[in-house]
Amino acid sequence: MKKIILLLSLILMGFGVFSQTLPIDSRLYARYSEEELQNMLSHNPAGVEYKNWFLDNAYVVKQISDPESSPFPKLKYWDKETKMAGAEVTEYDSETFNVMEYSYDVLPKKSNAYLIGDTGYLLVFYSGEDLTKLFNEYRRANNENR
Repeated sequence: MKKIILLLSLILMGFGVFSQTLPIDSRLYARYSEEELQNMLSHNPAGVEYKNWFLDNAYVVKQISDPESSPFPKLKYWDKETKMAGAEVTEYDSETFNVMEYSYDVLPKKSNAYLIGDTGYLLVFYSGEDLTKLFNEYRRANNENR
């Protein structure tokens, strides 16, 4: 019984250390409040790790030749207060792009794309299945390097 309690204590301490050392990427604040992120960090640090990873790995931005005839919906801003889609996005700057500022859906089995205004750029999200595989590969690679 003492061994089980000791083992559980060590596991819980490990989670506590992990959650205290895991940084929250500042770009996440465009979608989540400080309270939401701290709560997530306390209760689900792997969720914060995933969201940090998602920021740079969940999508690609492609240039398309004829945006006027594109069948894809236009990308909209995310309204943090109402938690709904807002105005259409009209500009794209690869240097300042933060995916958390926009309203989008990640579909479980297929990729999903949004036209970024009339800029000629298309924001393409990987499917949920592909994201899970990519994130698991990322975690395996990072755990091997520790």
